[in-house]
Amino acid sequence: MFGFQVEGARWDPSAGQLEESKPKKPFSVVPVVNCRATIAPPEGKEDKTLYQCPVYKTEARGATYVFTAQLKTKAPPQRWILAGVALILDVEGVSDAYAPNREVPLT
Repeated sequence: MFGFQVEGARWDPSAGQLEESKPKKPFSVVPVVNCRATIAPPEGKEDKTLYQCPVYKTEARGATYVFTAQLKTKAPPQRWILAGVALILDVEGVSDAYAPNREVPLT
């Protein structure tokens, strides 16, 4: 099982935050995440070290919106907004390449 895929940026597992995507790699796998609901901060009290990232079921986005995730970042959140960064739950073929226990046919 895998976590989300980030589109438009990459997740740096060692730093635990968003980073610029690598060339020609539109998606980056995020480790499995434990999601929990919390009370939102009052208006105007936003944490500038967090990007309010939309989460969608599919790459089509639109009506597939699920919730907003808070992702750590050193860059200003505006950078990721302009880049259209989002978490996607189902990206066909992306996380398949990362399957650690994937059966390999014997030749």
